[in-house]
Amino acid sequence: MFDLDHVVYFTKKSPTEIAQEVSVEGIHPVEGGQHLQWGTHNALLYTKNSYIEYLSVEDETVTEQSKHPLMKQLLNDLQFREGFGSVCLRSDNLEEQNKYFQKLGYRTSGILDSERKTKSGAVRKWRMLFIDHKIDKKLPYPFFIQWDTSDNERYESLREDGTITPDNESLVITKCIFDVQDVNRKMTHWSRLLSLPIKGNQLKLGNTVFEFRESRDSVERLQSIEIAKEK
Repeated sequence: MFDLDHVVYFTKKSPTEIAQEVSVEGIHPVEGGQHLQWGTHNALLYTKNSYIEYLSVEDETVTEQSKHPLMKQLLNDLQFREGFGSVCLRSDNLEEQNKYFQKLGYRTSGILDSERKTKSGAVRKWRMLFIDHKIDKKLPYPFFIQWDTSDNERYESLREDGTITPDNESLVITKCIFDVQDVNRKMTHWSRLLSLPIKGNQLKLGNTVFEFRESRDSVERLQSIEIAKEK
């Protein structure tokens, strides 16, 4: 079963502005760092086992030249809205996941090596996998990530540099709510892709719930998330 790794919020604001202006349950995001190969930078707000990434363009020329699927969606979405753009699910074996998706008949990006330079100059590395789809106003498929270190090692490093505090780890993302035009059709596609049973209008992951709502809006996207203090 997949776990939610993070949700991506596309914004025109800089990480500094986000860190100053945004607050969730009294906690502010921290400035994450730069994706030099994509021309983007981010701010991050961690919870116990997932996080929100606020992603924005730092060098438009580099971003526009990038063929990375998430950069294409970022530029597409910022033409008509700021807001949640996509969800990323954590995997411990992207090679096997890629074979499985291709066996189902999906075309994929193949595994993409990625990295981010933090404000302190450290480099964090991971790999990503995307399902090929047209980038427009329809709901994009989730994408997938495999980190270069274990979750325990990664979180310990984030605690050490102050990115994560005990207050962060008291929070959990309990639900991701998607607005779509055809709930049954979209849930059938996602259920098949993620090998998850449909329960009403929800899919239950290891650490959160995906809920689908009918909307007449032409833009299908993750509309909101629910965050709660862990009981």
